[in-house]
Amino acid sequence: MKQIISSKINIILGLLLLSFPILIILGSFALNCFSIIFSLYAIFNYKRFLNINIINTKAKILFFSFIILIFPFESFEFKNSFLQSSIFKYLSFSRFVLMLFGLIIYLEKNNKTNFFSKIYKTYVVILLILSFDILFEYLFGYNLLGYKSSKVGRIASFTNDELIIGYIFCFTALFTLTFIFKRSNHYYFFILICFLIIISFIIGERSNFLKFVLLIMIFYFIYFVLNFTKLKIKKLILFTPVILVLIFSFYQLTKNTKQGKGLYDLTEELIIVENGKYKLNFIQRFKVSTHAPHYAAAYKIFLNYPIFGIGINNFYSESSKAKYEDTKFGVNNVTSDGLVETPVLKASTHPHQIYLEILSEVGLVGLVYCIFIFFYPIYISLRSLKKNKEIYLISHLLLHIFFIFPILPSGSFFGTNYGIPFWFNLSILIYLSNKNFKFHS
Repeated sequence: MKQIISSKINIILGLLLLSFPILIILGSFALNCFSIIFSLYAIFNYKRFLNINIINTKAKILFFSFIILIFPFESFEFKNSFLQSSIFKYLSFSRFVLMLFGLIIYLEKNNKTNFFSKIYKTYVVILLILSFDILFEYLFGYNLLGYKSSKVGRIASFTNDELIIGYIFCFTALFTLTFIFKRSNHYYFFILICFLIIISFIIGERSNFLKFVLLIMIFYFIYFVLNFTKLKIKKLILFTPVILVLIFSFYQLTKNTKQGKGLYDLTEELIIVENGKYKLNFIQRFKVSTHAPHYAAAYKIFLNYPIFGIGINNFYSESSKAKYEDTKFGVNNVTSDGLVETPVLKASTHPHQIYLEILSEVGLVGLVYCIFIFFYPIYISLRSLKKNKEIYLISHLLLHIFFIFPILPSGSFFGTNYGIPFWFNLSILIYLSNKNFKFHS
């Protein structure tokens, strides 16, 4: 009886893993259920967790110390209700770390099967459905479910009003990148990459598009470094002009589209000509950007609470205060009616930049810890890549970099829609890096 129950639980957890991109689309409730279930799985399998050798004892302690190191000690200066809310948020945040170990325990338990192959194949199917739906909406103005975007030059797809399909698309594409590469002719793979870049472009999310293109370039660079002895320089030299022609053609075909204007106009505004000389215009362009008020408010909050910050998910309540008003920021927004508005929006649920979010909400102490959990996986994955040359790691490494990418806008690291997928991918990256895992087809 116990074995039957265990087998059914194993099947349910497997189905949850297979449907993870769909859970992101469904939203916070589905993702929270996912994290709670795998957190409970880690608790009920604590003996296996204590004996698991995927992560050494020091690393386990460091991961769990996250809950202590980012506790809002400075929140004691706030009202009791605020303090109680902060404590609850930090206790609930522990499920992220528990979920990570729950996933690693599950992957270790199923490491002798072709389970990873099933995950990748399922995500490829989801990626194809997303791509078709995005193209459908781009051509007809609404997606397969009838959803329409509320912003000019943006695609809503299955996320409707949330407009985060670009992030979900990048997550799924990067997750499956190496799997697709290993199972296709290199020329066909290049064509597919061009197709995915076009899909990412027409979605209209500039930050995610720029990250995606850069990470694709890093993918090729890592692959060439790992296979340098096999690389035919002659083919590379012949291939370079083709890439340049494609880039130029892409620019010419897209420069007058709504998505193209949003991307290329930004580039042109960063460099201006003044008195016959080229001049960088970063500061002025930044002041009229959508997220400039959020960045400025986050920086001021950090200066006021530099050690421990104001507490997780308290950015909105703090940034709404009058002392963070700054009239020098004006935001240019184009509505679906073509109207231009210039509000000053300093208050938001989060600063829309992962490092400013960390600094403002958990301070320098939290930043030091987050730097560890950001760069420790990069170190162990590169070490594993050098030793084993198992390139399936590259997908998860690039996806990890996508989450922690500096400067460009991002989702909320402490939020559900961005945070849980981060820890989900992190668990796979750590597992594959330390397991010396060899992929089963």
